[in-house]
Amino acid sequence: MINIKKLLIICSLSSLISGCSPDITEISDIALVMATAIDYDIKKHTYIFTGFCVLPSSTSLEASGKLTKWVESSTGDSIMEAAQNLRGRAGKTLIWQHNKFLIIGEDAARHSLYEILDYLDRIRQIRLTSYMMISEGKAADKLKLKPETDDSLTNELMGVIRNEQFRGKSINLLLKDFTNWYPNPYRGLVSGKISNTDPSNHTRKTLSLDGGAIFNKGRFIGWLNKADILSVRLLSEDHQWEKLEFSNTMNFDSSKVSLLYHVSKQKTYSSYSEGSPKVTINLNLKVNLVEMEHTLQINDPKAIQQLENSAARHIEMVLSKSITYFQKDLKIDVLGISDYFIQYHPSGWNKMKDNWDNIFATIPIQLHVNVKIDKLGMIQTLGAK
Repeated sequence: MINIKKLLIICSLSSLISGCSPDITEISDIALVMATAIDYDIKKHTYIFTGFCVLPSSTSLEASGKLTKWVESSTGDSIMEAAQNLRGRAGKTLIWQHNKFLIIGEDAARHSLYEILDYLDRIRQIRLTSYMMISEGKAADKLKLKPETDDSLTNELMGVIRNEQFRGKSINLLLKDFTNWYPNPYRGLVSGKISNTDPSNHTRKTLSLDGGAIFNKGRFIGWLNKADILSVRLLSEDHQWEKLEFSNTMNFDSSKVSLLYHVSKQKTYSSYSEGSPKVTINLNLKVNLVEMEHTLQINDPKAIQQLENSAARHIEMVLSKSITYFQKDLKIDVLGISDYFIQYHPSGWNKMKDNWDNIFATIPIQLHVNVKIDKLGMIQTLGAK
């Protein structure tokens, strides 16, 4: 009787044990797409879809944690066809849910950006939190470069983006933010840029995220240099500057002085009176004195005041140069000035919106920069006794 009960228990347990099913995807059968590049061939009118993938090499303890990197491209008459052709060539099940970067080639940005955005926003596999970048030249070439570190390309790019809060010379938008701002007919859009660089102390090309790409009314306009990118970040919404710090070197009292700036407060005011719009931007900066070429009388309150005033005038000059470029040369509202009139002066905006590009080019923008030196060095703080 006992043997029969044991037999029944064994049979019951064995029914719960499932074997390997052909419908189950093994970890060795998948490829995680970490970055995607989309290019457009102007001559052939075809799309090139490129994936940067990592392949789990083994589940054994010996190779645990090691990833094999794989980059492959495919073409098609449409973006969807190119993507499906990539799946056909992969030999693996491609998983896009881990994708971190969307890199759009320069030609694709000029000729087919609307179609690309429409595709990316419709398919469920692409993460809306992926970083959107425009490539100077072909996007696929960026995924094939070997990073300076032994880490993967995507991990290195993520590290560069995290460190950007200490420089302010590039700008990084998520796909969801790019998509939301792209159709705005009044405000220009500044997105991330990725390019090759040839440092003099390196023997091979590396990737750079310095600068940005400009869009206006759904069209790719061109590039912004890293100095103008810093101005965009300092004069735009608070999420662009609230964690930002940047360094700058200037001449003061026959010496070169290097200062580290932190934004303590930025406020933009708009007014509309008798058909005349006006904008005032107040920028308050806290500063650490990091380096000086010669000895300065930094213990003298008057010398400190002079240094603060000189730093404020220097930053005003840098920012004013960018504002002039945005208004007179580009004639594109990359700072989002139109948003203030839409929100706070709706009746005035109704009169300006049809001619906003020309109005923006002539609108008075007053800039006031206030600098307060917070620290004179690593251990000396103003006001401390």
